[in-house]
Amino acid sequence: MSLAMELLNNEPQVEAFSDIAPSTGAYDLRHGFRVGFLQLLLQSQTRSELLRCEQVCGIPDTPGWFVGFMNHRGEAVPVYDFAASLGLEATNQKEGWLLLLGEHPEAAALLLADTPESVTSPQVLPQDVSLPIPDILKNICGGQYQHQNSVWFELNHQAYFIAQKQRFRRAESNLNIDQGI
Repeated sequence: MSLAMELLNNEPQVEAFSDIAPSTGAYDLRHGFRVGFLQLLLQSQTRSELLRCEQVCGIPDTPGWFVGFMNHRGEAVPVYDFAASLGLEATNQKEGWLLLLGEHPEAAALLLADTPESVTSPQVLPQDVSLPIPDILKNICGGQYQHQNSVWFELNHQAYFIAQKQRFRRAESNLNIDQGI
């Protein structure tokens, strides 16, 4: 896995992550990020890009955890404030980073306060020594890994994005009922 930086035609800074390990070494290089007290690890082979948070188009009357949409290579991509969606302090959009996950048309971005970090050869924690998964991570996290005496929860970003879409549907249904629509 390598971290490559691109500057194309004066576009914003982009860092692309690739989960392909070098053929000369036998190690597992993954990327993780911190949100509040949580440490989250991207699943192996996750397509991701890191972008500066610049041109996000907000949508009026949407939940606070939904930042809006960004244009990524001609595609509209939803952007979620990951911390706010978990009930933690909202991320300052002007100082944040966008972690784009997945490929179009299923791609979406997480607004993060800090850049992801490299996690080299994390060790899977057996279930008998795993920590209880915090309620805010239920249904969006899989295994647990140990790296440098810290526990990292593996984020299932597809499950997270599906959960956010369901939250929108529930919010829309409640709005329709409240307004008699």
